[in-house]
Amino acid sequence: MRLTDYEKAMLDGEHGEMRQQAMQALCDLARFYDVEEFVEVVGCHDDSTVYAGEAQVAFAEHLADNGAKFAVPTTTNATACDINLWDRQKHDVETMAATRRIEAAHVKMGAIPTWSCAPYHIGVAPSFGQQFASAESNVICYYNSIIGARTNRYAGPLELLCGIAGRVPYFGLHVPENRYAEGLVKLGDDIRPEYFEEEDIFNLVSYAYGSIVADRIWALEGMPAKGITNEILKQFSATAASSGGIALFHMIGVTPEAQTKEQAFNGRKPKEVVEIHLSDLADAERQITNPDVTDLDAVVLGCPHCSYNECARIEELLHGRRVHDNVNFWLITPRSVNDRLKDSGLYERLTRLGVEIYCDGCILEYRNKNLGTRTMMSNSGKFDTYCFSMRGLQPVFGSMRECIESAVAGKVVKEEKPWRK
Repeated sequence: MRLTDYEKAMLDGEHGEMRQQAMQALCDLARFYDVEEFVEVVGCHDDSTVYAGEAQVAFAEHLADNGAKFAVPTTTNATACDINLWDRQKHDVETMAATRRIEAAHVKMGAIPTWSCAPYHIGVAPSFGQQFASAESNVICYYNSIIGARTNRYAGPLELLCGIAGRVPYFGLHVPENRYAEGLVKLGDDIRPEYFEEEDIFNLVSYAYGSIVADRIWALEGMPAKGITNEILKQFSATAASSGGIALFHMIGVTPEAQTKEQAFNGRKPKEVVEIHLSDLADAERQITNPDVTDLDAVVLGCPHCSYNECARIEELLHGRRVHDNVNFWLITPRSVNDRLKDSGLYERLTRLGVEIYCDGCILEYRNKNLGTRTMMSNSGKFDTYCFSMRGLQPVFGSMRECIESAVAGKVVKEEKPWRK
């Protein structure tokens, strides 16, 4: 392998045993993929933070107790619960105690304690073209696609080692030549521009796109550039990464590496072209909605974690109305956003209307058996894709407006949409 003097020094143990072990593991990864060199990363988003068993916790503690330190700025992904309000969420003591140990180990190694699956909402993100390491699926997709940074899909414990070494093998999406689109998905003529005035259609297009593309690198043509917010692109990235295995997509005219079709394909023609029609959007919604659900136990917003703008819109849509007594309304935000909510008075105004606000945790880790929830409505295609397989919950997908109206009414409220005919 072609190693720099610094990389050789790390491998020889000159920078400590833990950094040496990190480099040894990354060298094994490089050899597996037949890679001859490494590239320096500017940061890492560590996904080994949701409690998944004692081995995971012990691994982080082993690194921390033996002096491991992150070599680059490393943010922490969501945990299994709100670290401070775990009892209100009815998590068990075992989960809370393990999460506290995970927290302590990462802080000891010098992590930035963001505890969020949406670090880009709180001012922590790489820039265009910068090398990075992440394992959280929506962060991978968002950083690669929306920002134009470069990361492969790493497993949680592995990216932890990437952060300690500050290096990754130079292959896959780290290499510019591997990032060009191969195929093209086009919106059909029956999907009209005015349909994009509500954000739910972006989730459905994303779900259909992911179902077609799987884990390949393709481009999407026909999306309106006007009115696309960071929050919409967040949901698009999260849904595409869950309906398919998308790590990078090119939205022509929107994303930085696809300002034109020629740029997205590096001047080449698409190898394959597929169209999405209203019928595909209808099928996408059927995949993430149980049509038999009418009564709701909970409405959940914050997968990925909500931004301050989304929280402000929730208040606007509530119009001073209270959440129905029979419905739990859970809003999940990063800690820094929660602090802004409290400083602005929005936290108090939302909680007065019956909204429960939590931080840190992933809503897919909520203990619905303890909470007595069986049916949940969300505006997240990612959440509705996973909630039955992970938690046994019956999902209902809807726009944020529909989620709010349903929370107030105490039952599922859906508007007429072109794909719901």
